[in-house]
Amino acid sequence: MSVPPKYARGVRFRRLADGSGVLLVPEGVVKLSETAASIAELVDGARTPAEIATALAVQFDARPDAIATDVAGLLRDFARKTWLESETPGPA
Repeated sequence: MSVPPKYARGVRFRRLADGSGVLLVPEGVVKLSETAASIAELVDGARTPAEIATALAVQFDARPDAIATDVAGLLRDFARKTWLESETPGPA
């Protein structure tokens, strides 16, 4: 089972009055594409990447497997930029 992604300390998603989305990060503000904003808005520490993909597939009437690839890629990018909390390995 995949771990639900959660924003790192100091990182928050915001939807602006014009409908666009941004990430507030310690380094500043990151303007997101419409696709990235749709994914980022669902990162809440409770939904798994698969659940995010399923929710977006329903919202946009698209195939979940196609959406899952976009979700995984964006989350990898966010993790590389340290905008997501790192998974802490449990006891072996």
